[in-house]
Amino acid sequence: MKTAVLALTAALIAAPTFIQGATPMPDYTPAFPTGAPNDAYAQYFKGRSYLARLTDHADQTGVPIANVTFEPGCRNNWHRHTGGQILLCVAGEGLYQERGKPARHLRPGDVVEIPPDTDHWHGATADRWFAHLSIECHPDTNKNTWLEPVSDADYAAAQPRAAQPKILTPREAALARISGRAAAGDMPGLKRACAEGLAAGLTVNEIKEVFVQLYAYLGFPRCLNANAAFSQLLAERKAAGSVDPEGPAPKTLPADADRERIGREKRAALFGSDPNAPAAWQTFAPGAEQFLKEHLFCDVFARGLLTDKERELCTVSMLCVLPGAEGQLASHRGAAEHMGNTPAALDEAVDLARAIR
Repeated sequence: MKTAVLALTAALIAAPTFIQGATPMPDYTPAFPTGAPNDAYAQYFKGRSYLARLTDHADQTGVPIANVTFEPGCRNNWHRHTGGQILLCVAGEGLYQERGKPARHLRPGDVVEIPPDTDHWHGATADRWFAHLSIECHPDTNKNTWLEPVSDADYAAAQPRAAQPKILTPREAALARISGRAAAGDMPGLKRACAEGLAAGLTVNEIKEVFVQLYAYLGFPRCLNANAAFSQLLAERKAAGSVDPEGPAPKTLPADADRERIGREKRAALFGSDPNAPAAWQTFAPGAEQFLKEHLFCDVFARGLLTDKERELCTVSMLCVLPGAEGQLASHRGAAEHMGNTPAALDEAVDLARAIR
């Protein structure tokens, strides 16, 4: 069931935008009609919401689907459904909480399966719009019971880490955003992140160096696309009169450098491991091991421009948006902490990297 829902979510998010009279919203383009103000249910919401029913023949298919959009700060009351509900998150950033449990921070692609007769609420974060598809389960018998409003204190406590006091410097926050949007292939978001990075003091070469790190972990397609988007942004800024500093050029090692030794020692320093005690996969795949040591941990890390602490922050911000890389993400979080990033700083970086802006 969950696999099918995830596949449906991906298809829906990729759908083209056809909006008639949609309410303008910042930061993202809705993939579904926003609909009219949700006046019929306004008494059960704090803040303004919008409703667009998407299925014209729910009586035949048995699957009513609606797009619900929340303005920043809007949320519905505590409520429950006798037949349960499924939410497919399609835009912005939102929150979901069940009674007695921590709140969940929602982003596009997230799926919420709400069991029958479970008290819960959902809505937008304090500073972002949010939209989800609402699928009514067992519609013939499903009844909704509205309860008390969510208190301001509970709503404030539910806000994601990114809405809490900031730990990362503006430079580090920009590196996290750039890394996450480049890894996700979100070129409009990447251009905004790069503009913020330039404003935070990153040089052109430092941002391009993030894409070198990106190539090492996600391959040339993501790297080349990111460079193309950044090049377009720089051309647009130049045409508008902006002069962006190139900054120092990257370093190169001499041709006779002992790359195997340098890479082996660099990896050991990053991960706090014994450089002379290879893991099982390293002996199983000597070709990959050679390129990791001599190219990634030697040639790439030796280029400078970014510190080892910053490179690992970028790597965590890239891997956190990559499905199936949970093991590598955990490993690099360890390396990032070993290089001086705190767990709270990495949590903030992950939130920034994953945020669709």
